[in-house]
This record gives sequence, structure tokens and C-alpha cells, in this order.
Amino acid sequence: MRRPLTPWLIGVSLLLPAAAVAQPQTLGYPECNREPTEGDVAAAKGAFQAGQGSFNEADYARAITYWEDAYRRDCTAHALLLNLARAYELSGQKRPAVMALETFLLRKPDYPQRGQIERRIEVLNSQLAQEAQAAPTPSPSSAPTQAPTPVALDAPSTEEPGARRPLLPLFVAGGGGVIALVGGILHLKARSDLNDVKDQCPDGDCGTDTSLADEGNSANTRVNVTGAITIGGLAIAAGGVVWYFLSKPESAQTGAAALPKQSARPQLTPAVGRNFTGLAVTGRF
Repeated sequence: MRRPLTPWLIGVSLLLPAAAVAQPQTLGYPECNREPTEGDVAAAKGAFQAGQGSFNEADYARAITYWEDAYRRDCTAHALLLNLARAYELSGQKRPAVMALETFLLRKPDYPQRGQIERRIEVLNSQLAQEAQAAPTPSPSSAPTQAPTPVALDAPSTEEPGARRPLLPLFVAGGGGVIALVGGILHLKARSDLNDVKDQCPDGDCGTDTSLADEGNSANTRVNVTGAITIGGLAIAAGGVVWYFLSKPESAQTGAAALPKQSARPQLTPAVGRNFTGLAVTGRF
């Protein structure tokens, strides 16, 4: 069967357009063990012409793609390998160029210009060897090092930076302390008054002096009440301290935004009168 592509391929292989860079394509070629059909020859001719146009435009990557397809369709058009070798060489891909030339010599052992092709192969292999020797070797400092062993870190604190416990428990503890202090003072005063009455009324008999008896009864009542207030104040103070240390720290508030909240907290203050003693709650709601 005639192969009309062969005369054109040899002429194209002599073109010397400017070099360009293309990605490596097929580095090996399958065995050519069949005769192409007329459709294969026509398709190969079209692919060759498209590749020739790309080659003339120095688009070697596209030319290689077209000519590889053309040779796949018509593997008897061995001159295509010369075109491919030239395109590979001009694009800086020396190893695929050597592969194409060696494949051509295997399939066309009686080629008249075989010596020229062998010299081209030697030159390309020499250039490849020189490039391999000139390639920089990785220095010891650039060698990959072993990844550092992860360091176990302490568990993160549950408290936020700048967080603090609420102040209300301290206010309660302080209020309880004030109540216990005032209650203790009043308790001592009431017990002193009761002792004075007992000195004037031996064995609790004040005779006909009812005012002295009433004063003794009032003092005794105040002793009991102020004693209870003192104990209650101590309990409140202790509860406030425990509350403070058991409360969860919260973010501290600064600036004007914190003032309304602080001023709105209720406060406990002792209230003492002539015939009563108790607590007063003050604050804004």
C-alpha cells in the first residue's frame, strides 16, 4: 500500500524554528504489526498537516501531540519519528528525542543517513550526561530532618485571661462581718446592762421597783437578740467566703459599662434602734 505522507515528513524534519519548551509526551512506541487502513492514512495525514502548522508557529507541544497521534494511526510512516525527534529536541526534551531516533533506526535499519542520526543520538546522550553531572546535589543542611517530637502541653486553664471571681460573695462576707461586729458590740452592751440590773436585784427580786424589772427584762431580751445577730453575721461572713472560692471566674468588666451593674447590686447594712436590731437592704433595681 502506498504511503503518501513519507515525502512530506522528511522535508519538515529539516526545519529549524526557534526553540520552545513542551511537556514530555510518549517515551515509547508500541509495536507496529498492522497495515493502516485508508481511513487511518487519511486521519494521519490530517494530523500531520495540523502538527506542521503548529511546528511552523513554534508551538512544539501541540505539534508533538498531533504527530504522535498521526504516528499512532499510521505506524508505517516512520519518518514521523524524525519530525517528533526534532520537535522534542527544539523544545528541550532530549530524552524523548533520543527515544524517537532510536525507534526510527530500529524500524528503518537501512536508512541511508543512518550515520547522521547515530551522531545526533550521541550528542544528545552526551548533553544528558553533562546535565546530570551539573545538577545540584542536595546539601546535608537541606536534607529532610526528623519531625520534632510533639511536646505535651499542660491542659489549658479554664479561666479566661483577665477573668476574676464575682465580687458579690465578698460583699456578702463583708456584710456578715459587719453584722457580727455590731452584734457583738451590742451584745456586750446588753449583757453589761443585764449585769447592772442583777447587781441591783439580788436573786432576781427587784421588789416593788417595776421599772428596774422591766429594764432587766429588756436587757435580757437584747442579750438574746444580739447574740443571735452575732452568730448570724458570722455565718453570713463564712458563707460569703465559701461562695467566693466556689464561684466560677467570669470576664472582668471595665469602663462605664460595668458601673450600672455594680451599683445595682443589693447591699446589706446593719440597722440598730432603741428597741430593735436588724438588717437593711439597699440598692437599685
